[in-house]
Amino acid sequence: GNPAISYYDTTNDDLKYARNSATDGSGTWTATIVDSTGNVGLFTSLTVVNGNPAISYHDATNGDLKYVRAADSGGTVWGTPLILDGTGTVGYYTSMAVVGGHPAISYYDAINRDLKYVRATDANGSSWAGSQLIDAAVAVGQYDSLVVVAGSPAISYHDATNGDLKYVRA
Repeated sequence: GNPAISYYDTTNDDLKYARNSATDGSGTWTATIVDSTGNVGLFTSLTVVNGNPAISYHDATNGDLKYVRAADSGGTVWGTPLILDGTGTVGYYTSMAVVGGHPAISYYDAINRDLKYVRATDANGSSWAGSQLIDAAVAVGQYDSLVVVAGSPAISYHDATNGDLKYVRA
């Protein structure tokens, strides 16, 4: 019930999470380092997954898409980050939502310049199915936004080749 953010600490190259002590955001912000292994935390997306905060993000050191979920609702203790896609340079512009009770992420593959999607096979995001290629037309998928529309995942994104805004729904 309190405001919270995930962000990239440019000074230390870390993924951080901050939560306010007051429900209206007027209190003190407390920051926690979530991942500090290399240059991590770019392109974050924060949402509540099965009652606890969870973050998707890009690991710039390894070029991976990562996911991590807090062990508590306040985000004071975090689990071990999972690599969801480690092929090439992936995980730019992550956008996370809960789809059918499971966390899901849309993201950009920077090497192939494609839009991808991945969904967990459980409610906490402990295990994940393989990623799906959503659009592979030359240069598509930047600035994506994942939401649930009529119970199905839907993604809006940029088509850099044609300068268009695109939308796709499962």
